[in-house]
Amino acid sequence: MRHLRPSLLLLALATACASAKPGGSETTVAPSTTSLVVGSSAMSTMNIGTTNSYTAIATSVPVSADSAYQVLTRVYAMLEIPVAPVDVKRAIGNDEIKIRRRIAGLPMQNVLDCGEKMGLPNAETWDIHMNLLSYVQPGPNGSAQVLTRIQALGNPTDGSSRDLTPCATKGELEKKISDLVLKLVAGK
Repeated sequence: MRHLRPSLLLLALATACASAKPGGSETTVAPSTTSLVVGSSAMSTMNIGTTNSYTAIATSVPVSADSAYQVLTRVYAMLEIPVAPVDVKRAIGNDEIKIRRRIAGLPMQNVLDCGEKMGLPNAETWDIHMNLLSYVQPGPNGSAQVLTRIQALGNPTDGSSRDLTPCATKGELEKKISDLVLKLVAGK
């Protein structure tokens, strides 16, 4: 089996779309299952892995998209989330965060579900390769929507496996980002 860089897998698995109703700070998550297929012919298909992919979690904010983006960048700095350049207007994130145990002050087992071994959540002990993106879209009546989505893969640190296993988000990091944006917007 061919091993691919985590960033290539995350890029291939990354999809971001969102839906939220205007008016109020509603959050929407719609789970689905996606399979990454590498190499396909009439005779065989090789599945590298499957993952639960989530639409971005959307939160309505009562400020303009530009103001919401400024607040969002402050939130990333406050939570000490590592960022990398993003080629999308009003977007912030990192497509290849390599992390263990904690992010933004949250235990990884509260952020991701990577399964468990002997009763211990794998997210707590594995190396995690995360693709995290938050972006702002204009909403109705001069408001905006802040959307955040996570996709992640993990593998054991003991060297027992080089294969990356898909991890599902639990929505806690996305919620923490949204809640802090709302708090800062309300404090203006």
